Amino acid sequence: MTKDIKMKYKQAKITPAEAAARNLRGLYEQYGYQKFKMSKFEEYGLYASNMDFLSGDKVLTFTDLDGRLMALKPDVTLSIIKNSTADMQSSEKLYYTENVYREDREGNNFVEIEQMGLEYLGDADDYGITEVIALAVKTLQSIDQEYILEISHMSFVTELLDDLTKECGIERRDYVHLLNLIRRKNVPGIAKVAESLGIPEEKIERLKAVPTLFGPVNETLKRAGKYVINDEMSEGLDQLERVAKGLRAMNASKNVQIDLSLVNDTNYYNGIIFKGYFRELARHVLAGGQYDKAMAKFGRNTGAIGFGLYLNELSQLAVEKDKYDVDALMLYGAKEPLENVAKAITGLRKQGLSARAERARPKGLRCGKVYRLKDGVLTERKTNA
Repeated sequence: MTKDIKMKYKQAKITPAEAAARNLRGLYEQYGYQKFKMSKFEEYGLYASNMDFLSGDKVLTFTDLDGRLMALKPDVTLSIIKNSTADMQSSEKLYYTENVYREDREGNNFVEIEQMGLEYLGDADDYGITEVIALAVKTLQSIDQEYILEISHMSFVTELLDDLTKECGIERRDYVHLLNLIRRKNVPGIAKVAESLGIPEEKIERLKAVPTLFGPVNETLKRAGKYVINDEMSEGLDQLERVAKGLRAMNASKNVQIDLSLVNDTNYYNGIIFKGYFRELARHVLAGGQYDKAMAKFGRNTGAIGFGLYLNELSQLAVEKDKYDVDALMLYGAKEPLENVAKAITGLRKQGLSARAERARPKGLRCGKVYRLKDGVLTERKTNA
């Protein structure tokens, strides 16, 4: 009877995205979130009527066999809203790992983006909002400790701009223009446009201040209080303060900052929004917020908050290079019997090493140890030079 040989295999390398997806599933399920699985396709009409919610205005489409115009999904949240049964009495907590297909932000083509995220739909009270943001923090922490999560409240900017609409009669295109300038922290641009619209100096100063309102939570909220003009703005800052206290209680306040110039589409988002960054990456890797307005567009009178993590971006993280391409290199002569070579290289691999058997050392190969096989005897060289 042949005795089984137990091999000790070397642990395979995994990418940052693979590691994140594996670890985060357990994290989300620990908080009671359930896996949501969807088709790669949705009817194009779902996206055509909600283009402002998407990150681009182009969608990959095809005609199905039954004549329907279908789309490769550019977004997950819209599908979750469409299929959700949540209401103010019964919430749903979902997470997903899906590929979406979007217009490349830097090129003239479509790209496949691997995305992971979670959604809380239902009565999203202060605790529910805080829990989602805490999970966003823990998501970033699980990948890299050099991160920042910036949070904001939509009402701070929208109330200032709504005041200009009411008091100064600015048109929608000017509203959107100022919104984009605030989002880009373009203070000179804000001043120039506001002055051309005849906005009073006091109101211009408030607009110019918004891009400067970022930094540590308590300090930034205190500075922002000077620019509050109504109860809605005051309540927005109070909610940010409550959430910040909740994050501290959940050990999820590290590297959390305020940035009140952070604004999403006003037709879909409301309340608290946030973005996550890693120090080594120029673009955000995580984005989320409340989207009660999006729920309302689907006839749903309920709250919602969630976020998405762009796994593709993680491939850009600096990964410590392996010191060696292979743990062991075994060199053998042309006359060495095949049986000897096979037995010796198998012995090295049984130790859990990655090992190569070669007649001569490949150019540029980095190896931990070099062995010489001669007449079935394996000896380690003193140097691998």
